[in-house]
Amino acid sequence: MFNEARDDEARKSATARVRADVGKHVKDIAERYLIPGETQDIALMFVPSESIYSDLVEHFDDVVQKAHRARVVIVSPSLMMMAIQVTQAILRDQSMRDQAHAIHAEVGKMLNDVRLLAERTAKLETHFRQAQEDVGLIATSAEKVTRRAARIDAMEFSEEAPEVETQPNLRLATGGE
Repeated sequence: MFNEARDDEARKSATARVRADVGKHVKDIAERYLIPGETQDIALMFVPSESIYSDLVEHFDDVVQKAHRARVVIVSPSLMMMAIQVTQAILRDQSMRDQAHAIHAEVGKMLNDVRLLAERTAKLETHFRQAQEDVGLIATSAEKVTRRAARIDAMEFSEEAPEVETQPNLRLATGGE
């Protein structure tokens, strides 16, 4: 890079070339890959060498700042891996948040089902209690009928029918009279 230049003129030329080349890449990335409403707000410009990245940060702060203002972040291999890991963590977090919303919605539905189950159980309990009361009343009636039947059975009836006294002035009415 510019560090390898042998004299001041070559160093100035190399420095200008680095500024121009990196500036062109930053501009191209910003224009092509930062589309409002379609892409993310920040783009990454990958520099494939840690030493080149180090030289850019150390000697070309103006280029790095210009890239930053254009929403282009210059990254080295190690920074690129870190950016990928952070992006994966963010996506995992978003996925868990989305799943938490789905779980929350399902729990709400399940709570409604449990409420309905409780209402239906209470109705069924009322029916069972009413049926139990009805069975108790039937048992009471059966006991009364059984006691009356037992009393009737215990009565002694003579084999002959008793004579019924009739009163002399009473006549049975018939249809013709």
